[in-house]
Amino acid sequence: MGNNDNIKKYSEKIKTLKDQDNMGIKLRNIHINVEKIYEEIKTHKSSFIYKTIFYLLFVISLVVFIIHIYKSGFSYSTFFMILLILYFFYYLFIIKKAIRENIKTRLSKKIDPENPEFLNNRINYISEGIKVTTQRAYTTRNFYIIFFPLMSLTLIDILKGPFDFKGYLVTFIVAVLIGGVFWFYYFRNDITDIESDIEELNKLTDIINKFSD
Repeated sequence: MGNNDNIKKYSEKIKTLKDQDNMGIKLRNIHINVEKIYEEIKTHKSSFIYKTIFYLLFVISLVVFIIHIYKSGFSYSTFFMILLILYFFYYLFIIKKAIRENIKTRLSKKIDPENPEFLNNRINYISEGIKVTTQRAYTTRNFYIIFFPLMSLTLIDILKGPFDFKGYLVTFIVAVLIGGVFWFYYFRNDITDIESDIEELNKLTDIINKFSD
């Protein structure tokens, strides 16, 4: 009877060690997948890209509106420039808020990389980082949809001279159709890719939580 009890105890210990080993392998694989997503985001979906193209259109639009105001006096371009500056501050507020949330998720203590808690914290940190990129992508896309047509209309007015009402209306409609629609589809694939990365990380979080249960 004693031998049977000992065999049972050893069998349970061996099973426990095997389960721990399997869990360690699975967690390492999850860790590898998480870092792959992180590297992909840094390489192909950098916040720096969206930041650069945002400031590019901002500066061009600002210069165009200032030139138009200088040549034509206070006109519709004055209103465009006010909208431009307001959107700029809105952009700064949204991005800084997302960055603050990302900073909060940084690890404050060392944890074993194969620990579910570490992986959850790592995923949270990367997810918040993706949200910063997502916010930049959305705000930059909306910025282009709104202000690219306005800048184009103002630039054409500077180069071609003032139009009658019908000329302004036709020019604005064409600018919206070409500029606004184009930029919506231009950013769509990037935003879809970013959102799919978030979904993938959420799936990995669900798997890790099963180990913790």
